[in-house]
Amino acid sequence: MIAIGWPYPTASPASNPLKYWNCSESVAKVICVDVGECLLVGHSSGCAIANDVASKTLALGAKNFKLIALDGFLPKPELLNLPGTMVWSAECNGVNSLNYESSKRTDKFHIYKAKVIKKWPLHFSLINVNVSDDHGEITQGYRNCDVNTEVLGI
Repeated sequence: MIAIGWPYPTASPASNPLKYWNCSESVAKVICVDVGECLLVGHSSGCAIANDVASKTLALGAKNFKLIALDGFLPKPELLNLPGTMVWSAECNGVNSLNYESSKRTDKFHIYKAKVIKKWPLHFSLINVNVSDDHGEITQGYRNCDVNTEVLGI
């Protein structure tokens, strides 16, 4: 499997991830010519970017992708209606991740049973299985990162 990541546009605020992002159309065109299935994954504010790429890809007529939103912006209805779309948030002992409430408004909603209970570790548990309540700051979310493949379905 090949994974290609795009960095979050550093000047874009979390509330408007697409402000300085202008690559959705070109990424969508690449997906359209790829004969295999693609996995579009966004985490937190990055979900807005993954959703935008998925929308552009769908508008070009391709459906050879699965969209996975990890505790972030909810995909539009036309994306939620696609069979491979999943929306994830995390919980542990009744404590919910950052965007749990807004994420659960779809039948595509899945809950990851995390092993941490602090706000930021819960949020990052969808990406990093090594996240720890001992390092509960937002800046520590990718510390000793080991990808959470459970939420990716791989």
